[in-house]
Amino acid sequence: MLGIIKRDLIILFSNKRERFFLIFYIPFLLFIVESYDSKFMYFVILVAYTYLLSITPFAYDISGRTRYIMSSLPISRKEVVFYKYLSTFFYFAITIVYAGIYLWIINALKIKSVDYFNVEMIIKAIPIVMIFTSIVFPAYFRFEPKIAQIVHMVVFITFFIGATNMSVVGEKSFVKYLGFLQGKNIVFLAIGMYIVSLLLSMKLYENRDL
Repeated sequence: MLGIIKRDLIILFSNKRERFFLIFYIPFLLFIVESYDSKFMYFVILVAYTYLLSITPFAYDISGRTRYIMSSLPISRKEVVFYKYLSTFFYFAITIVYAGIYLWIINALKIKSVDYFNVEMIIKAIPIVMIFTSIVFPAYFRFEPKIAQIVHMVVFITFFIGATNMSVVGEKSFVKYLGFLQGKNIVFLAIGMYIVSLLLSMKLYENRDL
């Protein structure tokens, strides 16, 4: 897994555009998604940031510039897929630390009042991230990146529009939304989708011509 994560981190930090994203995406979310509840903003940041960190390295395969790195790794295709799915949780941990420091600074400077660590929202964000990545990962392992990007954009835009609307519709809807996330059903759904997605991606990637 370290080889996969190292490769992805090199991609993320070696590109000026991605460095710009890492620095300014959180302020962008705080500006775009105006919410009456600071913990909801923390939830949105956790989900959006982890999802994008997990997906972004795939986009670089459009040009084929990174495929030789994948092919040179001394692991099987099934292991590549497994480590890729496992790395999502690594990125989630990175997001908690990075967003926590970033949002703490924003609070300390009194720029905006927003949670910078909330266990409740962390627990709620995990299954949502798992559901989103379980939908998108098989597309990247099966199709050419340009096609998979379409699936990625549909999922991300759907979440972004939903989060934006949720932030302004009022307390009743927000409480109802949180109630849905609190149920065990969402956890079981996320675990089930993640396992099925993992097995499907292994099969698809194993049969794919690189």
